[in-house]
Amino acid sequence: AIIAIINGYRAKGPLTTTLLAVVALDDAIAVVAFAIALGICQPLVNGGNISFYQMLGVPFLHIAEAIAIGIFFAFALIYIAKLVRTRELLLVIVFGMIMLCIGVTNLLGISAVLANMVAGFVVVNRAKKNEMFLAVEGIEDVIFAMFFVLAGLHFDLGVIKAAGILALLIVIGRFSGKYFGARAGALISHAPGEVKKYLGLALLPKAGVTIGLALLAKSAFPAFGAIMMNAILASVIINELVAPPLTKYAIFKAGEASS
Repeated sequence: AIIAIINGYRAKGPLTTTLLAVVALDDAIAVVAFAIALGICQPLVNGGNISFYQMLGVPFLHIAEAIAIGIFFAFALIYIAKLVRTRELLLVIVFGMIMLCIGVTNLLGISAVLANMVAGFVVVNRAKKNEMFLAVEGIEDVIFAMFFVLAGLHFDLGVIKAAGILALLIVIGRFSGKYFGARAGALISHAPGEVKKYLGLALLPKAGVTIGLALLAKSAFPAFGAIMMNAILASVIINELVAPPLTKYAIFKAGEASS
């Protein structure tokens, strides 16, 4: 939602630049933190003997493997893209490489989300042509629609009562953490005035990475996965109703919207 709002209003300025950087780092840190937390929580939930290596060593090893695989597929994609002449074939190759990356990471039991995120980071910083991005941008709305439809299939009204209070706590906790955390970070880093005032509001929307990680958590913890998944989906719905207008407000108040 944040990227869509920025692109929709062609926003430019200190707040927008900071916002884009923080969003990218936020997603990357969230994926890494999730991998570490999953490695710690799974042995605790499943019971049995737990060693320090199992709790921290294995998660960090999986993170390193995911990063290495992402880098490999990124350079492979960059090389193959140079040989392609049509945008349609390039789109097929991009999706094929993503699916192959997911298949390899699933086979090895490591994070497909982190591997593909690393691959995207490398491609965007190393690829000289933007044809790859133009090919994907043409169908990104369809991809988003499919993603949210698949996420909605996990929404179970039977457990929404139990998940409702948890969803509200997630929203309140996240809003508070984002707003005051961004404000504190801006003050410590001596950021410009508009960044201090509006970065916290602009950071509030969430959806994609959150839902993706929630789906992984649901499969990892089937005993309470349904309640957890529905709480997160409910919090995303509340968030997407409230937060995007606040991001728009922040960008306009900072004077960075072009339209």
